[in-house]
Amino acid sequence: MIEPSVSVRPAAPDEVSACVDLWVAAVAARDGVPESGAVRARAASKFAAPRVALVVAAGAAGTIDGFALVTAPGTGRSTDPSDAAYLSLLAVRPDVQARGVGRALLAASVDAATAAGHPAVVLHALAGNERALRLYEAGGFRADGVEFPHALTGKPTRTYIATGSVR
Repeated sequence: MIEPSVSVRPAAPDEVSACVDLWVAAVAARDGVPESGAVRARAASKFAAPRVALVVAAGAAGTIDGFALVTAPGTGRSTDPSDAAYLSLLAVRPDVQARGVGRALLAASVDAATAAGHPAVVLHALAGNERALRLYEAGGFRADGVEFPHALTGKPTRTYIATGSVR
């Protein structure tokens, strides 16, 4: 069966709240835990950082199937490359995962960062999040640096970097 293409577009300002809600729900589903106020607060703080791009995957009936937030260089870790935009958050609704939404959001994020003049994009991923790691590696991201503890959970996390367009 041929899957329909995913429609990715810049987010409207009034969609930030829905993106935060999606992030909180996706993290809870991924980790098998209840939704967390700490996760919500951390996501909201990321939306307050200087932004390079916020893209959404538009679903049926006006829903947001996923989003990606790219923030300015220097908004990730101090050890990130100083000229790399930071893919701060990427989430896909659990019921539409494995349908190309994450891949489309990842490509659109890197394209937006490149168009804004950033030669690289950096992200941080949980070492045990195999589904996300496969997506990032298939999209041209490569592990760089040593593992560090996640700010909220303490779980091992690693930096990934991509240069240029990814597909």
